[in-house]
Amino acid sequence: MWSLRVCLFTVLLSVSVQGYNFSYKSWTISGADVVSAVEGTSAVLPCTFTHPPTDHDLTGSVLWYRRKSGGDHLVFNCTYLSPDRCSGEEVTSATGRVLLRFVGNLRQRDASIMVERLSREDDGARYRCRVELNVGKRHAVDPTRLTVRAAVVNVSVVTGTEGASATLPCVFPPPALNHTLHKVTWIRKDPYRHIVAFRPQLDGSWAAENGATRFELVGDPMQGNASTRIRQLSVEDTHDYLCLVEFRKPDYYRPASPPIHSPIVNPPFIQLSQREVLLRVTAVPQTFPVTILCMPLGLKTLALLVMCFVLYCDKVRKGGG
Repeated sequence: MWSLRVCLFTVLLSVSVQGYNFSYKSWTISGADVVSAVEGTSAVLPCTFTHPPTDHDLTGSVLWYRRKSGGDHLVFNCTYLSPDRCSGEEVTSATGRVLLRFVGNLRQRDASIMVERLSREDDGARYRCRVELNVGKRHAVDPTRLTVRAAVVNVSVVTGTEGASATLPCVFPPPALNHTLHKVTWIRKDPYRHIVAFRPQLDGSWAAENGATRFELVGDPMQGNASTRIRQLSVEDTHDYLCLVEFRKPDYYRPASPPIHSPIVNPPFIQLSQREVLLRVTAVPQTFPVTILCMPLGLKTLALLVMCFVLYCDKVRKGGG
């Protein structure tokens, strides 16, 4: 049975975002007004929601529409056959290129998608999220406008060695004067997963959430640098990563007296992120003694006897010479 709590799961973007929060009749839908990304990379279109309390297990569909020629056209439909299984998680082109990919999770009230391999033709496209559940239906009031800018280099590449450290670069332009730096987050692109998030502390430092110790924010976000070091690298760390720097506007953007019986739009927030970063970790070749330590006890004993025999023969050969 699903939890009856009404929760809001915040989606972290791989792009620059100006967001909105829409509430009406116990429904809440949060998304982005503008998503700005770089040509050749990917962009997350966020859509999170809450719904009225219910005893039912949630089922239904996540739909995304793209506005063309003055109308909204369905471009993505992911139907939940069960809370953990979704049908139609990817939309591909005639050439097999992935265009849209589902990165949300209905259990976490997350209906986000990712637009892959952006081109300049995607610039200016407007997308709208809609959730149709067995407890009701709701869509985002404002569409998400996607802007795509040209890039000299699409993805930065960082190399590292197993067991060592590597720094993932993340440099971003300064925010507007009325924006507050709120969070720095790193996300793994595929499979999509939140890696680590840093929040500012009262003393001016930055700390990783959930006690993460392998990650260290080595840049100064207040100076436009959120570069992060990963320690104790493993080959499994080889992935594409997305850097997210989140800014929020102050509360005075909230309407003082919203009209009665009208939807409530909470203060917008802004999220900024850099281009994708590809981390490649090279395995360290194991030496013979290290290989022995990894063997079972029987094989380890045999290998040591062989080593002793080889050393003894070598000693005898040198003594005879």
